[in-house]
Amino acid sequence: MNLKTNFLSSSRRMPHAIVIGGSVAGLTMARVLADYADRVTIIERDILPDTPEFRRGAPQARHSHILLPAGLAILEGHFPGLTAELLANGATEVDPETELIKTEDDAWLNDLPGLICSRPLLENVILRRTLAQPRIRLMPGYQVTGLSVDSAKKRVTGVYLSRGRAAAKHALKAALVIDTSGRGSSAPQWLAELDYAPPGQTIVNSFAGYTSRIYRRPADFDGAWKMMRIRDIPPYMTRRGMIFPLEGERWLVTLVGISRDYPPHDETGFLEFARSLVSPRLYQAIKTAEPLTELYSFRGTQNRLNHYEALPHYLEGFLVSGDAVCGLSPIHARGMTSAAIGSQTLADCLAEQPHPGEVDGLARRFQQQLRRNIDEVWQTVINSDLRWPATEVVEQVAWIKPVKPRRPRSATVPLPLGPAPMQGQFAG
Repeated sequence: MNLKTNFLSSSRRMPHAIVIGGSVAGLTMARVLADYADRVTIIERDILPDTPEFRRGAPQARHSHILLPAGLAILEGHFPGLTAELLANGATEVDPETELIKTEDDAWLNDLPGLICSRPLLENVILRRTLAQPRIRLMPGYQVTGLSVDSAKKRVTGVYLSRGRAAAKHALKAALVIDTSGRGSSAPQWLAELDYAPPGQTIVNSFAGYTSRIYRRPADFDGAWKMMRIRDIPPYMTRRGMIFPLEGERWLVTLVGISRDYPPHDETGFLEFARSLVSPRLYQAIKTAEPLTELYSFRGTQNRLNHYEALPHYLEGFLVSGDAVCGLSPIHARGMTSAAIGSQTLADCLAEQPHPGEVDGLARRFQQQLRRNIDEVWQTVINSDLRWPATEVVEQVAWIKPVKPRRPRSATVPLPLGPAPMQGQFAG
């Protein structure tokens, strides 16, 4: 995919753009918009940590992640020198030919990138890089409650947001709004309230679940390998396990079970599940290792594709990306790459706008191009899940019913178009 960066003169940029969500998807979208808007505001309901820490809004961060080469290349294009900075902060380079332990005939990691780190480290470095852009500001602790539109309900004019359930709603104006708020996105409801058809949805569910824990790397570890992956074998061996290196001489161990063969959440059961894998090597590596965290489990791993590319009508200036469009089961390790593809799709679409600074036609073009660009990732994931007999596929024409717009319970207060509230040391 061709990486593009365009710097428009002030007279050709849109005045303000909003990104909902401060995940990898949202941060990379904001970075792209900084080249096309005078001001970009990221609205994030969490208070993002100043250091690499786990946060409530990113439960997947406690489990194993891989950023595939395509995704890493896009992020390097947005943030030159990103790989070097991650390495300087404890990320590990892995040579899949000599430093990866895997079972025979396991092609899952043939395209393994040479860099592994914790999700909090990656998000923190990207956050710092994003907020170093002078046009980008972060509004932490705010919740978007709806979209504001023009009198004809044809074009978005901003968002309504609040800080806490009882707080008054505020109106924040923008020419472009991008929702990257994840699987729990309210975009379908917002569209329905404005009399737009919400998207249809495809759900592919292999009923996978996983449990993870961080260990201290054993002092007597000989360093013969850096990463391990013990595969499952469809359709009968439903269990797999992984050891990923983390900064600080730690291991992240994730056990996965498919077709409802979920890994246990207790100490004894976790180790017995590891012992039951097709190879004993993972169990042998961790059986005497020191746990540094409790056990964390996750079950809601179905793949969800919201078909924004097929909407009959589009609200001009409103885009949806990241997991809010294509939420992939984390066991396939392609979510961050899909998010990065979304940001590059936005860069391509903005570069192709007939009139720079305007958003007419952008929503339709972006959603349709995004669907084409993520199709390979989507097909790879669902083809893998369809190997399991228990997998279910559900097609829904529209997953919510249109509702009448709600009358606001409290008056809205317009927020000024000056600098948005910022978070701690990230002030640029």
